[in-house]
Amino acid sequence: MCPYIGNPPIPITGWRLGWAVVPQDLVPVMERLAQNYYICASTPAQMAALACFTPESIAVCEARKQEFAERRALVLQGLADIGLRVPVPPDGAFYVYIDVSTTGLDAMRFCERALQEAHVALTPGHDFGVCSATTHVRLSYAASKADLEEGLQRLKAFVTRL
Repeated sequence: MCPYIGNPPIPITGWRLGWAVVPQDLVPVMERLAQNYYICASTPAQMAALACFTPESIAVCEARKQEFAERRALVLQGLADIGLRVPVPPDGAFYVYIDVSTTGLDAMRFCERALQEAHVALTPGHDFGVCSATTHVRLSYAASKADLEEGLQRLKAFVTRL
């Protein structure tokens, strides 16, 4: 779904319109859950959803998509320059899951020290499950390029000091 409508664009997240991809055995459960979200979507929400498919709205979405692709490239290159590995480059979200095992710190300690010493906020893998939880941290690139560049510089200085 197009996340913005109007000029200037306004977010339309949370308007109970969209889709989900789930394993086949969860489809019946999700269908029952979804009934509570999509039955009788309001007329304004339906009209807003249709507005997502105008040339102007599609152009806004494409511009945002390009902006996030540029931010992703900036972050991936910055992390590579620092020497922090990203095992799976993101292709559908604005987060990077970073392997910090080479730093000698576990994910929680890495995040604590990065915040205290470099003023860079990251999220430890523990917040996302058990797989690689102690060795990975998440960085969001939903910030301006300037802020991302600053954060990467701070992170590089922090990792260099380790």
